[in-house]
Amino acid sequence: MSNGLFDKRCNVFHILLAAVLYISSGCHSTRNLTEHQYLLRKNKVELKSDKPITNKGEIKDNLTRLIVQKPNTYFFSMFSIKLSLYNKHYEKWHNTPDALLPKSVERPVIIDTAMMQRSVQNMKNYLFNQGYFYAKIKDTFKIKKHKAYATYIVQPGKNYTINKVNYDIDDSNVARIVQKVSDESALVKDKEFTYSLTDEERSRITGAVRNSGYYKFTQENVTFKIDTFDKTLFKNIESPFEGAVNFISTPKKSKKPTLDIDVIIRLADDTTAYTKYTINSVHVYPDYNNTADLKDSQMIKKTIHNMDFSYHNEYVHPNVLYKHIYLFPGNLYSQEDDDKTHVKLNELGIFQYINLRFRENPLKKHTLDCNILLNQTKKHDFSTNYEISSGSTYSLGNSVGVNYRDKNFLKGANLLTIGVNGGVELGYTNGSDFVKNFDILTKYYGINASIDFPKFLAPVASSLFDNSNLPHTIIGAGENVIDRVDYFTLVNTSANFTYSWHQTQTITWAFSPVFINIIRLPIETDSFKNVLSNNEYLKNSYKQNFIEGENLTFTYDNIIKKRGINYSYLKLGLEEAGAALGVVNQLGVALNDLYKIQYAQYVKFDFDARHYFTFPHSVLAMRFYGGVGIPYGQSSTLPYIKQYFAGGPYSLRGWRIRTLGPGSFYDINNINNVNQIDRTGDIKLEYNAEYRFPIAPLFAGAVKMNGAFFADAGNIWLAQKDTSYAGGEFRLSTLSQDIAVDFGAGTRFDIASFLTLRVDVAIPVRKPYVHTNSGWVFNQIDFYNSTWRANNIVFNVSIGYPF
Repeated sequence: MSNGLFDKRCNVFHILLAAVLYISSGCHSTRNLTEHQYLLRKNKVELKSDKPITNKGEIKDNLTRLIVQKPNTYFFSMFSIKLSLYNKHYEKWHNTPDALLPKSVERPVIIDTAMMQRSVQNMKNYLFNQGYFYAKIKDTFKIKKHKAYATYIVQPGKNYTINKVNYDIDDSNVARIVQKVSDESALVKDKEFTYSLTDEERSRITGAVRNSGYYKFTQENVTFKIDTFDKTLFKNIESPFEGAVNFISTPKKSKKPTLDIDVIIRLADDTTAYTKYTINSVHVYPDYNNTADLKDSQMIKKTIHNMDFSYHNEYVHPNVLYKHIYLFPGNLYSQEDDDKTHVKLNELGIFQYINLRFRENPLKKHTLDCNILLNQTKKHDFSTNYEISSGSTYSLGNSVGVNYRDKNFLKGANLLTIGVNGGVELGYTNGSDFVKNFDILTKYYGINASIDFPKFLAPVASSLFDNSNLPHTIIGAGENVIDRVDYFTLVNTSANFTYSWHQTQTITWAFSPVFINIIRLPIETDSFKNVLSNNEYLKNSYKQNFIEGENLTFTYDNIIKKRGINYSYLKLGLEEAGAALGVVNQLGVALNDLYKIQYAQYVKFDFDARHYFTFPHSVLAMRFYGGVGIPYGQSSTLPYIKQYFAGGPYSLRGWRIRTLGPGSFYDINNINNVNQIDRTGDIKLEYNAEYRFPIAPLFAGAVKMNGAFFADAGNIWLAQKDTSYAGGEFRLSTLSQDIAVDFGAGTRFDIASFLTLRVDVAIPVRKPYVHTNSGWVFNQIDFYNSTWRANNIVFNVSIGYPF
């Protein structure tokens, strides 16, 4: 077996590694420093307390971020390419101002005690805002071989908890509004105090008051008074001596100190802050250019229910916009309606920017005129994606997809999407001619189209839904072909009708009352028929099928709410097929006779749970996902297109796509056969963990080179035992043995924050079909052995992150 392909890759890797080592080793990081200059090598924060600290990890990370002086950028915390390049060309760069230095070099960071003091003050301010009013911080550093290692020892002390909240409001109407929503307050008794809670409460109160028509009420009308003096220590007014003893001894007690909060609302400078305002008029400019449009009498004008529209050209039907606006003449002003209008117009995806301008009407006291200024975005856009994968026994695959979008189809803000995709999978065999030794194993291509209507299309009234959460209606159709050259050609014709809506900022639902797949196999080779005749599972998987069903999807995503810090994602899906046709049995029989195919019956549940731990300069991403499909009725397996598979750039990266499982099954007769039937299953469990970190900016920062270490674990299984796949069925007793594990490293190139090119290299370290050493194969790893490399190293090149 020739190993030229892997040897070439390894040679490239060795060359790159040698270049990096050459750059670094030739330039001692401190060689250009004076005797009393010390290179800042590392910052360390030590958080010490004799009591448990809530959110200790988050507090420590935030304290680390507040350190003013950061060390140079180091690759794998071992060497700094940028610093090495600076030292190598010291004469060229040492007199250049920092602002003019290229991003490929870094001047050595010299420890500065004044900056350490600034860091200490930043930390104290942060802890004070977190309710630690008496924190102690000691800064120090150690010198080792002309390098400084800074340490900040933080003793936060005890943080205060809320004892009592009082409201002091000088207007009875405003007081009633605040009292009505007091149950939603973030200031709750016994809750640990942070100043962010007062910001949250100020914003909440301001929103509640403004939602009742008080347009000029602002956050400046809300202030807070914090009283940290614990009055309970002096509750016995007859014995002041006892109170003094309590006050002196309280630091020794384990109970956290408490504070009282006075919420004060005053009229302040603007005497109209307590005046309610009504919407007088709403004027919409869907293709606004500049202020001249506000006085242009030549514009096309239309009116819908007292709402005015002015166009240069009727870019979008005004009725579509009207249904996404929540500010109406005659209604009281509401901040919630203001925000909702902005969000819903933005969701249409046809505007570059949205601006809502309010001004007082000079002729009608306490009324507002609202101008909604909309600037249209590009109507059409194109996007592409490309993937390359390779793995054991020299299999290569690549695919390309092209997508076209019309964001304002038929002038209704309808999103028309048409996607064309195609690809091939290649097998490599021995031979002297490198190119000619690639054979096509699989070809796949397809076209898919959908229209997303920003309205609810149904025979029932839309009043069943809250107007602000009115579902979008999505209609889609497509045809995709899989051509396994030596086996079969499979054609999947699909259609779906789906509703999608946002319940809240974090929760989204999608419901398809009907979807259809028609699976046909117009071509089956004799060899494939022979395989099916001896394998009942494959015979049932690849038979022609009619699939009609419905599905429901729930998605939770709090990345915006958490502002990209320690955020989570959860997706749950439930799908059923065949029940309706089973009930209408005669229709099912007719379909069987008409198409000469069976209709499928199954229930399927999928899940995808992720959490992202964010650190000052890195992210730890974890995912647990999979699913269970249970066939019933006249189906003994899931249809092929609904089955699960493992391996590939978005799954277990130590295996090629669809080559792992099911369970501990291993086909000894096809060890080196790249052109084998896909491995699929009815059940899937998978866990992924990936540590992501920056490496270096390239091309003046236009491209950011990031790195990752990752590990993947999981497998697929059959729901029922099948003699053709020994050990392939799901059993709790063998679950631990069936879990495959790989680990690897990768590089990501973020190009202009627009496109991410990902390169991952992985090796399997636990193989379910190896029954010695519990499947672990660390003892078999041999990077110097070309045969081992060929059978174990898997390269994946793709667009975007794996999750």
